[in-house]
Amino acid sequence: MSAKSKTRVTVGHARLTVYAWTHPQTGRKGWRWAHKDAEGKWRYHTHPTKDAAILAAEAHLREQQTGAPDLGALPPSRVQFLQRIHQAVGSEDEERAVIDFLRTRKKSSDVAGAVAQYIAGKQTSAGGKTPHLETVRNDLESMAKHFDGKLVSDIHLPGLAEWVEIRAGSSGPKRAKDIRGNLLAFWRWAQREGIAGADPIPLASRLPIPHVPDASLRYLSLDELRLMIDAIDSQYRAWLVLGAFAGMRPEEIAPHQNTRPGKRGLRAEEIDWKFRVIRIPACVSKVNRARIVPFSDALASGLEWAGITAESHGPVCLQSPTETREQKRIGKLIFGGEWPRNVLRHSYGTTRNAVLRNLPQVAEEMGTSVAMLHAHYHNPQPEQVGHEWFAFRFVPINSAKTRKTSHKAFSESLKYQQKRA
Repeated sequence: MSAKSKTRVTVGHARLTVYAWTHPQTGRKGWRWAHKDAEGKWRYHTHPTKDAAILAAEAHLREQQTGAPDLGALPPSRVQFLQRIHQAVGSEDEERAVIDFLRTRKKSSDVAGAVAQYIAGKQTSAGGKTPHLETVRNDLESMAKHFDGKLVSDIHLPGLAEWVEIRAGSSGPKRAKDIRGNLLAFWRWAQREGIAGADPIPLASRLPIPHVPDASLRYLSLDELRLMIDAIDSQYRAWLVLGAFAGMRPEEIAPHQNTRPGKRGLRAEEIDWKFRVIRIPACVSKVNRARIVPFSDALASGLEWAGITAESHGPVCLQSPTETREQKRIGKLIFGGEWPRNVLRHSYGTTRNAVLRNLPQVAEEMGTSVAMLHAHYHNPQPEQVGHEWFAFRFVPINSAKTRKTSHKAFSESLKYQQKRA
């Protein structure tokens, strides 16, 4: 290469070499200079003329020294862009808002990746999959597919509202409200991670809140309880008793094996007959916190009816009726349709507080908060309703027959679990 085919460009103590260059395949001629990036890799810049290459090299050296680009060396399209920004931005607050937006946008991630990270974190906290988390995952993955390729910070309110309407379909306002809640939890997490943009208000909180008509929480009458006692399969008796008279969650009594891996249900030895309490350990609790549930006479008679005594050991219920057709069968038989969700737990929360008139204590027994109790498990009733509920006694069954029936039910359930495994 001759001296005429290259030129030294110097700014301060830094310099670059501009040299003539020919494309090896097309033969197109131009002028090129190169520099090493932060990772030590060579980056090449090619220009049609020598003068253009020299100007660009000088601008690069000045930017390296001052940290700011040489505006005079920018291409016309970039100058026009900066002029539009200058015209649109007035105050210093607006300048900071623009800079903050660009800074946070660079930190944002694509929505599919963010959803996967969010769900993985929730499953770790929950100790595995749960029915609720599966619903959340399905909703968020559907949203990510709808906005495929977009950054979280590039999703805007009109598009998100349109997706919620599509997702809810004809399911009604309750479903739409649940979808909004799932989105809001995700966006709050994304804000904490710094990937949701510069707006301090979570995008999903701007979605309209669907109006859900008021409806009284459903709890069992004593007549419905008697019908259920007569109808339920013997292997699910403990499930019925512990839900209705101890307020335990269905999955704490007999967890779904496919949705709560690593979790187990209550064991008979965790029922303390001497001190008349149920000691629910953290490994059984849905919220991973141990709690103690008081022992009523109604609960004692129900456990004995279910074949559980102070000498019993092992799982109180090997299989949840929600994994078979039993819950659906009982719902149709007793309620003439679908099983009312958590109706046994609702019954305990309602009747227990009718007696105590102490929501914090009831919330502690049920392993929840007062706010959740108000929202989901509390239907204010007269004190007499509570006293009548806990005065209920299960009709004793011949002990030998009970043991035989329970043994058969447990054996059938074990065979079912082994077949699934």
